[in-house]
Amino acid sequence: MEQAAASRVARMLGAWRSGGAASASALRQELAGLIEGAHLAPGQPMPAQRALAEALGVARGTVARAYAGLAATGHVSARQGAGTFVRFGRRGAGGAHGRLASFDEEPPGVAIDLSSGALPGSAVVAESMPEIGRLLHEHHLAGDGYHPAGLPELRAAIAAMISRTGLATRSDEVLVTAGSQQAVRLIAAAFAGPGSLVAVEDPTYRGALEAFADGGARLRGVPMSPSGVDPDQLARAADNAELVYLQAALHNPTGVHTSGRRRSEIAAALSEHRAMIVDDQSSADLSWTRSGRLPGMERHVDPDRLLLVGTLSKLFWGGIRVGWIRGSQATVSRLTDMRRGLDLSGSVLDQLSAVLLLPRAESQQRARREWLATQFSAATAAVRSELPAWQWWLPAGGSGFWVDTGTDAVALAQRALARGVRMTAGPAFSPHEGFGTFLRLPVWHPDGQFAEAMAVVADLVRGR
Repeated sequence: MEQAAASRVARMLGAWRSGGAASASALRQELAGLIEGAHLAPGQPMPAQRALAEALGVARGTVARAYAGLAATGHVSARQGAGTFVRFGRRGAGGAHGRLASFDEEPPGVAIDLSSGALPGSAVVAESMPEIGRLLHEHHLAGDGYHPAGLPELRAAIAAMISRTGLATRSDEVLVTAGSQQAVRLIAAAFAGPGSLVAVEDPTYRGALEAFADGGARLRGVPMSPSGVDPDQLARAADNAELVYLQAALHNPTGVHTSGRRRSEIAAALSEHRAMIVDDQSSADLSWTRSGRLPGMERHVDPDRLLLVGTLSKLFWGGIRVGWIRGSQATVSRLTDMRRGLDLSGSVLDQLSAVLLLPRAESQQRARREWLATQFSAATAAVRSELPAWQWWLPAGGSGFWVDTGTDAVALAQRALARGVRMTAGPAFSPHEGFGTFLRLPVWHPDGQFAEAMAVVADLVRGR
């Protein structure tokens, strides 16, 4: 079994220090929690002591004492000349590339959380609430409230929206999900089982990496550039793959929009492959450079091989758990059957809210575009002021930007965490633990805290 990467273990540990102190006891306790929660699988080799110490920014002796404590409690076993191996834990889990902890309650000691690009909600969400009550009384309360594929009126509205992009879509080709994360999880469960191969951009959305890895799939990354992925490299990576997962409209975490010409080249390069193509358009509404929704692969790929993923969470509010999958009728029927076993049906309240909000999408896109562009200018000004050597890819939109620190970003993030600032380093977004010098930083944070965080990080970079 592959050794757990030190950067991944450091990322999963989160704020493990006790009262800000890096003690062996605190490290042992948090590592035991990872093992007991099956985030580290039985039989898996633990990171080498020196590598984990470097990733955490602590002395090697701290890690050695933590490992010795884990051995004493039966969580790991040490084999002379071979290393340290996980012993204790539930089977069937593990293998994920890192826990999505950005949405947990803030741990003690974290004053500023820059680990997520989630945006604040729009006032139009609250404005829709009274109308939801009327719709419930007039059309829904007399029924049982279960709609496994989604409310018929919402499926019709989403189908109409997708049809306007040039991909003719019927209601029975749309499955409404509890956000895009559930959509990706359903696709992973349906098409990427144990031992299957999934080709992905590198870096890519970390939630997708977890979804595919949790199902036992093997991940093959294709390097991203500011122009997108290279079509020929992607085609080679897709040999024998079950899925190709892309974010051609607007890429998370880099903010890259793949041009129409490049999208056509990607489609041509994949035309002879059998893999299903997933185009995750979760961020497509967040362009800073043009009005309206950014286009993806919908006009370039055979619709029978294409799965589009979308969401309202980015445009309106993460508290509205409404996403969707657009696929062939047969595929949507299969995914609906799987969804029944997961949660029976989505929230009618959320879906009615989505019905009311979709007609306001264009005005909300304009509002988000202007606001995000302003936020990006302020965030990059703070970085330039405090950390002028840092560089970033110029994004076409989105809620974050991809920053090259020129140093070990995993260790820097750990040191910042000890000072109350939580950040996400590049390996969290890579199937191969790459991009070790990168951070994904959000463009928005309330109350001027972003500039405060950059001042803290600048002190760490200067060795203060």
